[in-house]
Amino acid sequence: MNTVKLRLRLGQANIGFWLLLSISIILFKKEIEMHFIDISSVSIISVFIFLSIFLQLPFDIYGAKKLYSHGQKNSKWLVQWFRGIIALSACWALLSFLIFLIQPRLGFCMPVLITMILIFQMHEKFIIFINSDKYNHFDVRNFKGQSLLLNCSENTFTGGVVYGFFKSTQIIPESWSSSPYLKIECFRRSLIIKNKFVIRSFVFLTFWNLLGVLLGEMQGLYYSENIGISIIYLSCWMTIWSFLALILMPRLSHSTVYAIDYLANKYDSVRLKKWINNFAELIDENGDKSKLVQSVFYPIPTVENRINSLNTSPSYCFGNISRQNLFLSWGVFNLSCRSVHCNIGRPVLWAFPPSA
Repeated sequence: MNTVKLRLRLGQANIGFWLLLSISIILFKKEIEMHFIDISSVSIISVFIFLSIFLQLPFDIYGAKKLYSHGQKNSKWLVQWFRGIIALSACWALLSFLIFLIQPRLGFCMPVLITMILIFQMHEKFIIFINSDKYNHFDVRNFKGQSLLLNCSENTFTGGVVYGFFKSTQIIPESWSSSPYLKIECFRRSLIIKNKFVIRSFVFLTFWNLLGVLLGEMQGLYYSENIGISIIYLSCWMTIWSFLALILMPRLSHSTVYAIDYLANKYDSVRLKKWINNFAELIDENGDKSKLVQSVFYPIPTVENRINSLNTSPSYCFGNISRQNLFLSWGVFNLSCRSVHCNIGRPVLWAFPPSA
């Protein structure tokens, strides 16, 4: 079995682990209440976050060292891993604090909404913090907006467009700075900004996640006399809800990639086709020949499908919702947000999975 298939199997196993654990906790609520109701909420949340980190660690190590061997030093990986854990735990702690503060009066949706907005606005800061290496701003021709060149040891890091505090910024791996295809990729990202695909995906995912939170609240899934236990129930339910997103959203994300390619094809068709082939090699991901596997697990279409669709304009585009939700679901305490085949054990990709 090749490395690509092994990564997919590892991702499936990792997602399955968190899904089964979440379902089990929801099913055994009475037993949990009996044993933990008298423990302080802060202690419960602290232990829960620690256990989630500890249980994910074997997957992180195996994913990083066995399936993504690209010369990264252990010390560098450890620094990025710790920084990633700090960033993720801070978001979960913020959500928990807001629930303590707001939930008795306004329910669970408002704390989740505030957390998601803050995470979205701080996207660039999270990437810089986790990467823990040098970066600099620079100007790129044919790109309207600010550009950030990031020295990243993760060779499948693609960067992309982030939006924060009313400005758009594209993040580019430093290894791409001398690429003959940088110009066409920057043009593609200009199209992302012009068509507001990042904003579209944020709006879509905000409604999606708030719908999940609201459905759980309406069914009384979070009810407990201990608010700390309520937050655990919220986390488990939103992990299950996020699993539905993993199944449904990759196919919806294809249309945005096709739309950007369609517009960029009018600018430089020859270079775009070469870049599409080169891009698949850079991220070591080219989908799957099976249409079912492709539509469920790979939000970036295959090279063949992208090239065959260059002259077709999709009828709908929500943005890169599948990969962006992996990051934004930090704001709903999704336990599986760093368990997908594209980002297991790769902390920089927890904040920005490969995207086209």
